[in-house]
Amino acid sequence: MIVPEVSAVVVTHGSAAEATACVASLRSALQAENIAGEVVLVDSGSGPAIARRLESAGADLLLALADNRGYSGGVNAGLARARSFRLLLSNADVVFRPGSVAPLLSAIDEPRVGAAAPIAFWDSRDRLRLPIGWGSGFRSDLAQLSSGRDPSRDRRRFAAAAREAVRLWQSGGPVGHLSGAVLAVRREVFDRVGRFDERFPFEYEETEWEDRVRARGLSLRMVPAARVRHLWGSSAAEGGDRARRRARSRRLYWGRRYGSVGRAVLERAARHPSRTLPTVITEPRLPARAGAWVAVSTNSSVLPFAGAPLDVDFELPPEVEERLPAVPVYLRSFRASDGEPLETYVWSKERP
Repeated sequence: MIVPEVSAVVVTHGSAAEATACVASLRSALQAENIAGEVVLVDSGSGPAIARRLESAGADLLLALADNRGYSGGVNAGLARARSFRLLLSNADVVFRPGSVAPLLSAIDEPRVGAAAPIAFWDSRDRLRLPIGWGSGFRSDLAQLSSGRDPSRDRRRFAAAAREAVRLWQSGGPVGHLSGAVLAVRREVFDRVGRFDERFPFEYEETEWEDRVRARGLSLRMVPAARVRHLWGSSAAEGGDRARRRARSRRLYWGRRYGSVGRAVLERAARHPSRTLPTVITEPRLPARAGAWVAVSTNSSVLPFAGAPLDVDFELPPEVEERLPAVPVYLRSFRASDGEPLETYVWSKERP
């Protein structure tokens, strides 16, 4: 039996169209890069109707799970059937660009690298870069929840994060946390640190797993030569009871990492958020500004953020705007050289 060079595990729930497009983009990327790979498509409890639609998606193997085991359970089910020693884990709402796979495989072939991820763009023109990841820590989590109470501290936090984001988007390298939308991993890393914890129903599963990876002395790597588009906000997993499931995952993670006292402190801060009052704008636009970038976030701290260079006028792409919920969106210009915030605005999408 010929073992593929990579096994791609794509996990979906209720999003047959996105999953089909993801598989097609993977097929194209593998063919363009002359990589012999297999695609394992895992449907996490969407039901018989969607499972039937996914039969024509073009995967080498379709696993239709009876129950919704979340992303973590879908990944674990796919890993059990994947044949390669190199694994590419992906959400269904991802489109792989040509040339995106080989750089990731090259990165994880280094023994000290535990996992690698590509740059993920939010728009079809590949300008608005999504956050690389958000590393948790008690102080950083508390500062995030307390944003607005100490403007000087907030500026320093943002500047440090902005400098790091621009550096990683441009040059890549080791990072404290990677977004779980796409992860390349060697199978032996899972053998060493264990699989995803299925007790996290929505989000935090990759955060907790990456904690274990780093605890074993392995690094996480950002690979800017690998590029994908992540249709964040379009997946069916973004709807329904996601807030309740995210809250469960967050409570579990906080308790496990910080103990009951630390969790109680963070939960209290979350119940009493601070408020900032930046300038209100009626359109999500910023003019070009030499040497500056724009940060786009739904958090009042503007962290984490999607970013794009302000070498030309910026306007939030309509395709992105359509997927955003009706919540305040913060836009901040900042200097690329040192991350220093320049101007901050807030725009609100009108409810349909």
